[in-house]
Amino acid sequence: PEYFLHDDMKNCGGELGVKRVACSLGFGMAEALERAFLNGGLSVSERRNHRIVQEFLCLMPYLILPFTFSLLVNCSGDVFTALIGEIASPNYPKPYPENSRCEYQIRLEEGFQVGLALLLKLECSGASTAHCSLDLLDSRDQQFGPYCGRGFPGPLNIETKSNALDIIFQTDLTGQNKGWKLRYHGDPMPCPKEETPTSVWEPAKAKYVFRDVVRITCLDGFEVVEGRVGATSFHSTCQSNGKWSNSKLKCQPVDCGIPESIENGKVEDPESTLFGSVTRCTCEEPYYYMENGGNGRFLLLEKRERQYHCASNGSWVNEALSPELPKCVPVCGVPREPFEGKQRIIGGSDADIKNFPWQVFFDNPWAGGALIDEYWVLTAAHVVEGNQEPTMYVGSTSVQTSRLAKSKMLTSEHVFIHPGWKLLEVPEARTNFDNDIALVQLKDPVKMGPTVAPICLPGTSSDYNLMDGDLGLIAGWGRTEKRDRALRLKAARLPVAPLRKCREVKVENPKADAGAYVFTPNMICAGGEKGMDSCKGDSGGAFAVQDPNDKTKFYVAGLVSWGPQCGTYGLYTRVQNYVDWIMKTMQKNNTPQ
Repeated sequence: PEYFLHDDMKNCGGELGVKRVACSLGFGMAEALERAFLNGGLSVSERRNHRIVQEFLCLMPYLILPFTFSLLVNCSGDVFTALIGEIASPNYPKPYPENSRCEYQIRLEEGFQVGLALLLKLECSGASTAHCSLDLLDSRDQQFGPYCGRGFPGPLNIETKSNALDIIFQTDLTGQNKGWKLRYHGDPMPCPKEETPTSVWEPAKAKYVFRDVVRITCLDGFEVVEGRVGATSFHSTCQSNGKWSNSKLKCQPVDCGIPESIENGKVEDPESTLFGSVTRCTCEEPYYYMENGGNGRFLLLEKRERQYHCASNGSWVNEALSPELPKCVPVCGVPREPFEGKQRIIGGSDADIKNFPWQVFFDNPWAGGALIDEYWVLTAAHVVEGNQEPTMYVGSTSVQTSRLAKSKMLTSEHVFIHPGWKLLEVPEARTNFDNDIALVQLKDPVKMGPTVAPICLPGTSSDYNLMDGDLGLIAGWGRTEKRDRALRLKAARLPVAPLRKCREVKVENPKADAGAYVFTPNMICAGGEKGMDSCKGDSGGAFAVQDPNDKTKFYVAGLVSWGPQCGTYGLYTRVQNYVDWIMKTMQKNNTPQ
């Protein structure tokens, strides 16, 4: 056992005396050495064979009086693991023993912190000072105390922020005191409330503790990005260390990325690509306009420049248009230069391709067509019935070989002939041109400009029903008065005539029965004045009429089909009757309308 020097050794008697005392190393040695400075005496110490020998000398007139040793009471070793418990001084509520040292260990499950509450006031010997040189209650890691005397300067309730606590109670050799009693409990470790303006926590609590689970949902326009995957919510658990799992995940603004480029238009580089950022899209004017993305319909917008913002779904949108970047589609039916000529097409007025930018030239057979979309050409069925891969050109007034080399050549992807068109073994003997209409799908889109632009299709309302006397424009490189073919584009303005006028003209075709020719409501009769008419080589070209709802535009009312005699009346396929077939064919083959 270990020993302390009794307080009596402080006293020296009335004459000089010497007393040698050996104290073994161990607990209490420091206190013994501190007390070596005796009242009225001196002390000298030395180490001898692992022992410290302390020599005490009393000065005159003092003498060394007898002293005794007291056995140290050791009450350590208790470990408390329950979440609730009580700890008291030895023999409580009876007085605790003198010369004691007690150590109590509290070890709770991870995730719980030790909380203390003093049930009874501390009653210990010694003054209530900050140093507590006599009996004291303390903790090893200084989470509270030391406390001594009858005072209790600290809080009645203590949160240690740890699941482990060592309590030390130490007494000296004097005094009889009641002692103390503590109650401890395990509180779940709290986790900080980290709500931000960009998220909502569910369930909402004033305090979150160990094992609580929350669902963190990002507000509109924000997302959680983990790797390359984005989500709008995630779960987090309060852990035993007082920190949240998934603490690295945060709600951050949705990133729409760099806007994709648009064909035939421009997207400005935005200053930022995050939620709420703005960019502008423009189309190449005056040849393209923005699509109004609803049900395949288009709208020529008053303002070509449109704002698009980064939406919460990660797309660039304009609520006035559609939830995606726009498409720039060709403006139809607007010639860059109006046609002013009045002479007949046979040997008549030269025209410029800017007057008829929709005009398409077929070199085999020598014929014409009308561009109605960047992927589609409309022509007469008899032009392509024997040629599924026609070669076509746009953008040139002259069809001389040298000029065509500088123009845009179009390549056919597929030819669609109207199912009502009847194929014949001898086309020259044909007397029935009903349903003389075909579509040519192009492999590549046509780039629009001042010399290349589509013509509009007719509407299906009664506004587009032609009346006798309505004027239309025709153009082509067909037969003239002096030549079988024209190398430069010719044009004329023709009036619509009653169908009977065409029926009354004698047909000039020795290979066909003049009385067998068929006239149907699918045909338009036009011409007859001053010899103005289309002729061989003009087939498939557009009979262009001013749009009744927009005087700046033209639509394709008819296609040059056939005629009894050149220079009289001609017959044109009535396109209005085929709009449904045209639209369905284009939609079915997955190309822009």
